[in-house]
Amino acid sequence: MLAQEREEETAVNGTMTEEGFTVGALFDLPQLKEAVLLGGGTGLDRPISRINVMEVPDVVDWVRPGELLMTTGYPFKHDPEILVTLIAQLASKGVVALGVKTKRFFDEVPKSAVEAANRHGLPLIELPPSTTFSDVVREVMERVLVSESKDLTVLQGRVQRLSHVLLHGDGLHAYLNHLQTMIRNPVVLLDPHNRIAASSDAEPLCERIGEEEWTKFRTEQTMETSVIQIGERSVRVHVAAVPDGQVRPYLMLILEYAADYGPVDTLTINWAGRLLGFEISNLLARKNIEAKYFDQFLQDWLAGRIVSTDDLRLRAEACGWPLAEEDRYVAGVVSFHDRKSNVRGLQELAKRLNWESDSRKSGAKWTVLEGELVVLFTMRSDTNGAPPLAKDSDPEQVWSYLRPLLQEKSASLCVGKEVGKQSEVSASYRDAKRAAEIRRVCGLQEETVRYGELGVYLLLYRLLGTEELEEYQRLYLHPLLELDRKQQGSLLNTLRNYFECNCNAKETAERMFVHYNTINYRLERIKSELGLRLDDPETKLLLHLAIKSGDIA
Repeated sequence: MLAQEREEETAVNGTMTEEGFTVGALFDLPQLKEAVLLGGGTGLDRPISRINVMEVPDVVDWVRPGELLMTTGYPFKHDPEILVTLIAQLASKGVVALGVKTKRFFDEVPKSAVEAANRHGLPLIELPPSTTFSDVVREVMERVLVSESKDLTVLQGRVQRLSHVLLHGDGLHAYLNHLQTMIRNPVVLLDPHNRIAASSDAEPLCERIGEEEWTKFRTEQTMETSVIQIGERSVRVHVAAVPDGQVRPYLMLILEYAADYGPVDTLTINWAGRLLGFEISNLLARKNIEAKYFDQFLQDWLAGRIVSTDDLRLRAEACGWPLAEEDRYVAGVVSFHDRKSNVRGLQELAKRLNWESDSRKSGAKWTVLEGELVVLFTMRSDTNGAPPLAKDSDPEQVWSYLRPLLQEKSASLCVGKEVGKQSEVSASYRDAKRAAEIRRVCGLQEETVRYGELGVYLLLYRLLGTEELEEYQRLYLHPLLELDRKQQGSLLNTLRNYFECNCNAKETAERMFVHYNTINYRLERIKSELGLRLDDPETKLLLHLAIKSGDIA
């Protein structure tokens, strides 16, 4: 089909080598019959789409692809060698030729500039001193407009065919392949996250282009034409933003790899971008609706609002997420140590985390439930039926992409118990919420808090506010605090570190950066005031619990 379209286009536009008014045709104009081609003869067949006059030194920032540039040489009258650098810059910007009028500001074009023109394939033309720029501009633009009227016929056919591809739902890859056939060059579509969709000829080339090159097209937003290195070859790239209404739009990149990029190709890409913009806008609207439906499903599942297993599976399949019997699940809640973002901020964070999870093909789904950032991990069983932890349920993996998104905020991921039944997911979520509450009340600072590893904190949390816990603290915690008040020291902290160092006084001294004798003195003081033996296992348990109870007091 693509070959047939190429034949049809040839019939409309004559031979495919006819590309409008070219640089070589300039020498047929009456005003330029005495012009001399100094170098860059390999670019004579390039089409001219516009004309410009340069009399300022920063013209490179304003030129456009397909442009014929003329100058009197005034910007470099004191240093004609500037032409060497200028020619390289103009070639990279897609300028098709440079005309220089000599004798007024300098006598002749330097040989180094001629060599640069040959090296970059940019025709360098010496204009007669009598050349009137306004006459040349008028004559060239008349020829260009005549040529463009023919291009419009070709453009109309191209737009109709591209519209047909989108209307019949042939897909993005087919659309890019049709576009590639029309302009005879590979095409790449770069999404807002620098993910790539490419035409068939572009796919092998993309594998040889580094990530930093794709990023460059995002950071240099005003860039329309650039040159990148693909292997040992320098390739000019034409950049066009797709008008899809996003802050970071899709970018269409045309790699001028197989043929020259002509004016009709520029028009084609402009229209192709508009058509694709409509399609992407519709696609994003559909995805937003699907995301909202999926988000509601995930919230209902975690909260236990889906009673029937059949309803759960039907809704999951409707969201494009078929559930397997052998899958296992773990719910988690992100507990912020300081002030968390508002609900809208958390929702945006959940969207970005879901994108990260999708790009990593992980088993994590994020949402905002009851004002908290919540995640559900799905662990796939291996062929032997053993349920390994999902790669993305490992705390290090989670924090590798969650931490940068939190910016300066500190938080912990509080994880519930792993469950093997879909109906038990809500129980895992309740455990995660309880772990988050215990983390907050007890002031735990660990990046990951697992419900199954809370140990004594789970017991103390359940006793919080009871008469029994208050009585226990009066017997064992308050005397330690009173000792600290009298001594104006850190006896309680010393005892805490002593227990954490497995009752090793030397290690305790090293941890607290004090002398070994100081630690022994403090321990003797505690034993004397409390009348307790610190080498007694039951006494150590009583005091350790007292210290832990102080963490939640």
